[in-house]
Amino acid sequence: MAVDTAPAPALVDDRAPVRHARAGTVYAVLGLLLVAVAFAWLGGKTTVIAFDKTLTDASWSVPTFGAVLVLGLLCAAAGAWMLVGLPQRQFKLASTVGVAALVLSLLFWAYSQEGTVFRAESILAGALFLSMPYIFGALSGVVCERSGVINIGIEGQFLMGAFTGVLVANITGSIYAGLLGAMIAGSLSTMLLALLATKYQVNQVVVGVILNLLALGFTSFMYDQLKKAEGFNDAFSVPVITWGPLADIPVIGPVLFQQKLFVYVGIVMVAVVWFLLYRTRWGLRTRAVGEHPAAADSMGVNVNRLRYWNVVAAGLLAGFGGAWFTLGNSLAFNKNMTAGLGFVALAVMIVGRWNPLGVLAGALIFGFTTQIARDLSAAGSSVPGEFLQMLPYAVTLVVVAGLIGKAKAPAADGVPYNPGDK
Repeated sequence: MAVDTAPAPALVDDRAPVRHARAGTVYAVLGLLLVAVAFAWLGGKTTVIAFDKTLTDASWSVPTFGAVLVLGLLCAAAGAWMLVGLPQRQFKLASTVGVAALVLSLLFWAYSQEGTVFRAESILAGALFLSMPYIFGALSGVVCERSGVINIGIEGQFLMGAFTGVLVANITGSIYAGLLGAMIAGSLSTMLLALLATKYQVNQVVVGVILNLLALGFTSFMYDQLKKAEGFNDAFSVPVITWGPLADIPVIGPVLFQQKLFVYVGIVMVAVVWFLLYRTRWGLRTRAVGEHPAAADSMGVNVNRLRYWNVVAAGLLAGFGGAWFTLGNSLAFNKNMTAGLGFVALAVMIVGRWNPLGVLAGALIFGFTTQIARDLSAAGSSVPGEFLQMLPYAVTLVVVAGLIGKAKAPAADGVPYNPGDK
């Protein structure tokens, strides 16, 4: 009898120190640049932090030079740690420390301008609200791409949800009927993508682009038609939900317990999608058809049918996110009002590494920087708001480049499947 004498594969020790030259160099250089900025421009400046909704009389003045100096050194230390070598499982910790130090130092620098105050409660509450379209769009993308279907059409689904939501609300007089209509519109938009991707196996990227253009053309045409008739495009508003005394808790109260419905639905959906993906049979099958559809097929899973219905269900999330643009912001529909945020949601999905919890973190980064840019622009800061709005996209490039861990899409993402393929 022949005996297999092939050596067993070596186990990788995640406790062994590993050098990360590229990431370490970037963090070290950025940290040293911040130190140089502190010595060159921030001497004698202060950053004022205030609680503007609960403790209205309280404010703190922090020396900007000292804060940026310490944070710059911390960022440089994280880079040096990577250069010297650290256990692989601690790489994300070092990356988090470096990114957090970089972002905080930029905030202290930006709010050191005369006449600017970091209004902690308003800014954090606004950032959470502004992160909602990214959360709904990115979660839709996660469900699709975990199933093996690329959903480039989130922008079009946003537009359909925004238009249909306000139209149905006007017809029925109910904002909740409008939300339901937005979800159905988003799902119908993805149904065509699901059909073309699974049954006809058309290039999914091309289909997504075409669906975006189709949604843009359709909603623009309907907008022009509805302008001729009154009572079909009036603004409706989702009320703010206040949780009684909880809303008076400093910082936490205004941020978490005094928000619109979209915020609570978004947070709950992050938890629900995570649980379904990683703790249920459906989630196991979904991840299987996205990683190795042939193996899933061999276990009796109908790959294309599961992909089809997952994409249709994902459209419900994108459609609800579309309603944020109109019903969530008390606005009537306008042409192309989503302004490309559906594509930003795809970037959030990549930053979150196709994981709902990562999507939440990525969406908060985008929402926070958007809110900061708006706040500084309104305060007349000399720091260009466009510079701050650029930061989330820089973070996306950093993730794709692997400086805070590699972003790896599901193996079968965008790959059509025929039963019997290997």
